[in-house]
Amino acid sequence: MSGPALRTLALCAGAVLICAAPAAGASRTLTLEGWNARALAFSGDHLVWTEAATARVDPARIPGSPPGAQRFDYYRAETSRIRLDRRSRLFAGVPETPVAVRTSIAGMAPGVLWPSGGGDFLVVPESRRFAPPVIRCCDDEGVETVVASDGRADAPVTVAAFAAGPSVRTLDIDGAGRQTLRDIDGATGAVTATPLAATTGIGLAAVTPATRAWVDPAQPATLLVQPAAAASPSAIGLPGRAVRVWGTRGLVVVSVRRGPSSWVLLRVDDGPAPRAVRVWSGRRAPRVAVGAGSVAVADGRRVLAARRGVVRRVATTRRVVDAVGVSGRRVAWVERGLRRGARVGVVRLGRVS
Repeated sequence: MSGPALRTLALCAGAVLICAAPAAGASRTLTLEGWNARALAFSGDHLVWTEAATARVDPARIPGSPPGAQRFDYYRAETSRIRLDRRSRLFAGVPETPVAVRTSIAGMAPGVLWPSGGGDFLVVPESRRFAPPVIRCCDDEGVETVVASDGRADAPVTVAAFAAGPSVRTLDIDGAGRQTLRDIDGATGAVTATPLAATTGIGLAAVTPATRAWVDPAQPATLLVQPAAAASPSAIGLPGRAVRVWGTRGLVVVSVRRGPSSWVLLRVDDGPAPRAVRVWSGRRAPRVAVGAGSVAVADGRRVLAARRGVVRRVATTRRVVDAVGVSGRRVAWVERGLRRGARVGVVRLGRVS
């Protein structure tokens, strides 16, 4: 991988600070360290999550450190997974973290997490300071592959991606926001780049096997949706400024801010005449997930989800929910908690009615 300050690591399960289910049986909850930014997804019989955080290192606490060594920070984005039981209601396996990205350049967000079945996934951390790698996990030996990486200061940034079979498609932007589609053949490594006459920004685009959707920062109240077979996009007017766009097979979701304390979530299903349907509104920025035709939202202490139309309450939690994941009738969320005075994230599983 280009760039000495950026690397990916294959980690064994014992290296992650996760409280797993007892060996004797399955568990209804999974406990993670910290209240970090996370994205969740279901990949076949696994729950997968990416976690992004700042790691602070104090050499004075590390035996053998050189005298006078200074404290420093580095930034990490790690993707983990755990097997579920047959009905996806219990955590049945041992957690592992097969992918880790660490850098001293700048902080990262969870970014793109595309599940590809059987516990496999495509992950692209998000940063506004450099171009994080595109990583696919895992091969038959459980090893990840860095699909794309560019350490140049002006490297294009991947803002959306998906995996289909052995191949990967990414949507990249340059410093001016100009889009390029890149198709990467998983068997040969061959790359086909297609420049597009459109601009977008980080967090404002999605690409799926059937659709590309984006918002031009110069027109923040318009969502552009272009099916793969269409010659031009459809323009969908929004009730305010688009803040984030998500995509999965069959649908695109966009969050819109209408004022200092008014948010709306709209879904656009694939079809010849795409239209936006309001599925949620609230007074704070929502945590959102999409998967297998469903939409899930975390709104404070409420978890809401639906396979179609307006999202409905799935659970009311004791503490704030930081992240959600959804796939069809399955939903998961991370609830803030405390254990012996330390911050933890408690992962729970639920069902979408």
